Amino acid sequence: MSEYDWLEKRIEKSVDDLELWVENPRLDPEKSHITLSDFALDLCSEARGKNSFKKLIDSIASNGYIPADPIVVWKNSGDNQYYVAEGNRRILALKLLRSPQKAPPSIRQDILIQSKKIDENSIKKIRVAISPSYEACEWYINQRHSSSSSQQSWSTLQQYRWILKLYDRSMGDIGKVSEITRLRIPKLNNILKIIKIIDLALNEHVYQHLSSSEKEYVSSHTIPITIFERWFSYSEVKESWGFYFKEENIVITSNIESFLNAYIKWLKLLINENKNNELIIDTRTITSRLGEILKKLPKVNFNPNNERQEQIKKELLSPRPPQTNNSEKYSKPKEDESTKRPKRRPPIHTGLRRNKLIVEALNLETNNLKLSCLFLEFKKLPLNKYENCAAASLRVFFDLSINEYIIIENFISDIENKYNLPLFKISLKKKLKYINKNKLKIKTPEYEVIEKLLNQENNHSLNTLNNYIYNNNKIDICFLNGFWDFLFPLLSKILKIEEK
Repeated sequence: MSEYDWLEKRIEKSVDDLELWVENPRLDPEKSHITLSDFALDLCSEARGKNSFKKLIDSIASNGYIPADPIVVWKNSGDNQYYVAEGNRRILALKLLRSPQKAPPSIRQDILIQSKKIDENSIKKIRVAISPSYEACEWYINQRHSSSSSQQSWSTLQQYRWILKLYDRSMGDIGKVSEITRLRIPKLNNILKIIKIIDLALNEHVYQHLSSSEKEYVSSHTIPITIFERWFSYSEVKESWGFYFKEENIVITSNIESFLNAYIKWLKLLINENKNNELIIDTRTITSRLGEILKKLPKVNFNPNNERQEQIKKELLSPRPPQTNNSEKYSKPKEDESTKRPKRRPPIHTGLRRNKLIVEALNLETNNLKLSCLFLEFKKLPLNKYENCAAASLRVFFDLSINEYIIIENFISDIENKYNLPLFKISLKKKLKYINKNKLKIKTPEYEVIEKLLNQENNHSLNTLNNYIYNNNKIDICFLNGFWDFLFPLLSKILKIEEK
């Protein structure tokens, strides 16, 4: 009997009971994925992905769901839920066709039209392959999507990031990654070092110097990896910029700020494609005009780093912290770990269908009486009876939380001077903009929450929160719980919310 016989078996499961996988390499790991809209927005963030997803929706609506390739799931022993390892796009498409109102505004109308073509009950249940463990899923995912597979539906960058994820989960054991992927160690070293070079663009010391369109570019899956691989392999570039590779790591011997200045300028030339009548950086010019490009870029010096620059270098190049293996994340602790007392992550929710907005295990420490009372009442208020009260109160709670943060962090005068208004007259929107620009680190979870709140196209926007008070729309309990879960990374940053 083969250890992969489970792939040949199919068991019927409800589409609504299948959970999407937040670690899917197709998704941006910097974004939060709580609602169906979050997943759809990420998959449709680029034109190619959006068109592909709409074609998938159209195909299912017109021809029905065709189970040609298996949907692979595994059972999470922590919450007894089934998570989708392979087939997340198809499951998302089925879920949205069954509940088109949960689609993001940018594609909602299209999905509403398509949903009318198909009988909802015909896609209520599907047959799936249930993996005995996450590790078995990992093997299957690699066979379908890694660069050694004949079925390459992921982009090169997505494949590379999957390998980086395997490397992290293997605690840096590159030999183990080689066994899983069947790639030679020199090839894996090259992949890991190129990912580290690309990810320099996402570090705040680089990211803050990019325009909004440039930030979108470096966060996408369409970065031209071949150009990065060629540019950073040239000996002339290594010598001029002062760096070399040691296995999968990059070692920088030049002054770190001058290195980053050159990297940022090179990145901008690559992204903007001669919009300012400057050199184009592509696979042809980095060979034929290498010297000219190097002269055009800021000169890298080799002055010793000062204390601040050494700290920047440390932040950029320090080894990635080991990440929890999925098999540990979704299973009971091993016996030799039973005596350890790791810091537990506060449980932000127990499912979107819960009847209390805040779970009993959470505690808020604050001197603000109104905040404290609201927090306690959210634990007791049954949403199935008082959803409108809870929704309006959530907007009030959030407003009070932001004010409390401003007071505790002692920047009342700064924000009042910025807008030339007393604090109580400054709108919540302006407060959020000020906090994101001046108080939070770029690309952190709390930063991303405010970014989404300020985007009216996002379902979890400040506009939606305001509508809980001023609009007459019916309140959806699952969506309301999802809004709290969405806000939690920010609230837990600005308030002292802990697990009892």
